[in-house]
Amino acid sequence: MVLLLPLLMAYSLIGEAFHEVAGTLMFVLFLLHHWFNRAWWKSLFKGRYSPQRVFQTALDLFLLIFMIVQPLCGILMSKHLFTFLPTDGLSYIAREVHLPLANWGFVLMSLHAGTHLGAMLPKRKGKTVVVGCLSVIALYGVYAFIKRQIPAYLFLKLPFAFFDYSESRVFFLTDYLTVMILFAVLGYGINLLLKLKQQRN
Repeated sequence: MVLLLPLLMAYSLIGEAFHEVAGTLMFVLFLLHHWFNRAWWKSLFKGRYSPQRVFQTALDLFLLIFMIVQPLCGILMSKHLFTFLPTDGLSYIAREVHLPLANWGFVLMSLHAGTHLGAMLPKRKGKTVVVGCLSVIALYGVYAFIKRQIPAYLFLKLPFAFFDYSESRVFFLTDYLTVMILFAVLGYGINLLLKLKQQRN
């Protein structure tokens, strides 16, 4: 899913047909992810909600809403995989929603990945080195976040996605990977701070 995310943001650079295939695969992987983590649903109304758990649960629920609405919009806009479905009059509305949701989903999924980053990091000194390196990359991610006009897409300032077709796909994907790292580091940091606060209390 992490590998598919920046590819999906490339949209016109990878072609509409591949975008639909990648989006469908993302949704299938999302369903599998929830199946393998179905214990989360069973524990949702159990136990005490610390600030850390509130943050993680709210993030997961927002992401769940996105992962239901966004594929639905994609299906309504489909020109390749789902053309057999009657979508007359709905594709325009779906297109208006799809772009800002794509960017919000990109941010939410990156934050979500960051909340689980701690489990994937090496112990002790290795963790400090890895987090330090990711933080340096995240600094460029701030620049790429602004350069790619992502805030404008998030807050409906730009109704259409603009692509420079003369630009190398490698540069585009690199920028979006650094933005992913930016929000993953942010998610990791917020989660860590809430965890430390909980331990002190």
